[in-house]
Amino acid sequence: MYLFELSFSEMGLSLPLVIVLVIFGGFFLISFFITSPNMDTKGLLRVLYSKPVRKPDGSVEYPESRNN
Repeated sequence: MYLFELSFSEMGLSLPLVIVLVIFGGFFLISFFITSPNMDTKGLLRVLYSKPVRKPDGSVEYPESRNN
């Protein structure tokens, strides 16, 4: 039985391209694990549905209640 095998060059991949893919893939995983605790439903909906209020010092506050 023969295995279906392709080399990297047959797939159009070179060593520099593989290195770039590994670096960006690692960056994605690290950034995902850093930001995943902030990706809860309550926090996302708070940001999406409220109007942020910018304070004079530059910080942003998201009020809990919506003023329509």
